[in-house]
Amino acid sequence: MNARWLAAACLPVLLCGCLEVDQHPGWKEGQYAGKRDNRHFQTRFHGDRFSWLAALMNRNDKQNEYNRANP
Repeated sequence: MNARWLAAACLPVLLCGCLEVDQHPGWKEGQYAGKRDNRHFQTRFHGDRFSWLAALMNRNDKQNEYNRANP
């Protein structure tokens, strides 16, 4: 009776090791075959990299504490 309970208790532990799924995308002809991610400036700024850089510089200037302390 105890052996059955012990086997029932150990069965989920044994099955956990068998359920791992391969999480890496495949390779085709020596190259990465996964989904290609767009750059931030391509998705939010319609491909205009300079406006993206300007937005970053403006944001960084607003976070500068020296400019806030000495207006």
